[in-house]
Amino acid sequence: MNKPHPDELNRTAAPRRFLNALLEIIPVRLAKLSAVGLRCEPGVLVKTPLRLKLGRNVVLQRRSILHCGGRKWSDYKGGIDLGNNVVVGPDCVLYGAGTIRVGDYSHFGPGSMVMTQSGNANSGTRLSATPGHTVEPVVLGDGVWVGAGAVILGGTTLGDNCIVGPNSVVHGNYPSGSSLIGNPARAVLRRSEEKAPQ
Repeated sequence: MNKPHPDELNRTAAPRRFLNALLEIIPVRLAKLSAVGLRCEPGVLVKTPLRLKLGRNVVLQRRSILHCGGRKWSDYKGGIDLGNNVVVGPDCVLYGAGTIRVGDYSHFGPGSMVMTQSGNANSGTRLSATPGHTVEPVVLGDGVWVGAGAVILGGTTLGDNCIVGPNSVVHGNYPSGSSLIGNPARAVLRRSEEKAPQ
């Protein structure tokens, strides 16, 4: 299969970059008119809003930041997909260059973070203005609660109904019903699965 010439990619990407830049300066409510029941509080910032998918009744609280990737440093990849009835608390930061998928009825406490990218310490461009990055996806099941100040790192998968304690740092794969605390986080309890209300 023939790959497109880089000049062709730049010509087709330029209109999308312009539209994303335009959408970043208007309120999220206007940028996401198709989102049913979206509640967006003042000070919410969404970078690359065309890569943001919202379910029904999503709440984005004050000063939360959603960076949906799609920039040169992330190879124009990434995105954030929030399910139905997701609450992103005040001062939360979701960096989706490596893709973030969040199931229905999940909640992020104040100041929690999801970081799908990190600097690549082995990159030959480490000491430059554009150091290399490592990007990995984060997948959160339905009914996941993330405590205040917790950090979820790239390459993490949390099953349904997991709970992350405040200020915990989570990396890895955890089955449904796990309760995680600490830095690094460890599973301290596994609850039976519950069905989310319909």
